[in-house]
Amino acid sequence: MKPLEGRKVLVTRPFSQADVMINLFEKAGAAILHEPLIEFRIHESKQNPRILSELHDFNWVFFTSSNGVKFFFEWLQRIGRPVPRHIKVAVVGRNTKQTAEEMGVNVHFCPTTYDAEHMAEEFFVYHKEPGAVLYVRGDRSRETLLEILTEKGILFQSLTVYDTLLIKESEVISRELPSLDALTFTSPSTIEAFLEITRKSNELALDIPCFCIGATTAEKAEAKGFNKIYYPSTFSVEEMVQQIIDYFSKEGF
Repeated sequence: MKPLEGRKVLVTRPFSQADVMINLFEKAGAAILHEPLIEFRIHESKQNPRILSELHDFNWVFFTSSNGVKFFFEWLQRIGRPVPRHIKVAVVGRNTKQTAEEMGVNVHFCPTTYDAEHMAEEFFVYHKEPGAVLYVRGDRSRETLLEILTEKGILFQSLTVYDTLLIKESEVISRELPSLDALTFTSPSTIEAFLEITRKSNELALDIPCFCIGATTAEKAEAKGFNKIYYPSTFSVEEMVQQIIDYFSKEGF
């Protein structure tokens, strides 16, 4: 018998990012309810072409998500600009690193713990005077990294390359809510969208075991009132799925 056989799990990632998670759950025997709760689009800005035309003035580019990488290169393609050879790249974690490398970029820094706080903390141990930094972000990205860069007196520019749109209606989730054994969230935005969709059944929704990809998403879940919140020590989809397997494999579940 597979470890998640007889369990039904909600996957909330967008279609473009859900394949790995769904495959892992299916291999473990879980039934999947895949209902994307957010979608992404390029951030339209008159400032972006100007900032990117001055890319040669930066020493480092910071990426805190795979979407940041994808939409950064979409913007570069739009204006016909390459990445200058001297620029170094820092990423928040393994998946972002993989996306950057798929784009042909050499990654020069990746922290051991995949979040913005540890990214900054570890980065400045090795690079006390990094020069000018371009921080690539989405419109809903946290301010943590901006605050740390400001605190340390680093010359930096923020570049918003994508927008996160919340999907606020899903009859399927509302209907299937009582049958769900676990919820999965990979960003604070997915939690916001989920609670908006289930607003008429929040008491039930908040009592379903809630598995988050990392500490930031878990903090949002706690703030919103979820009763059973879990997240892995390594912030990745693979570890998140393994934690769910371990949870349901324990005696009594």
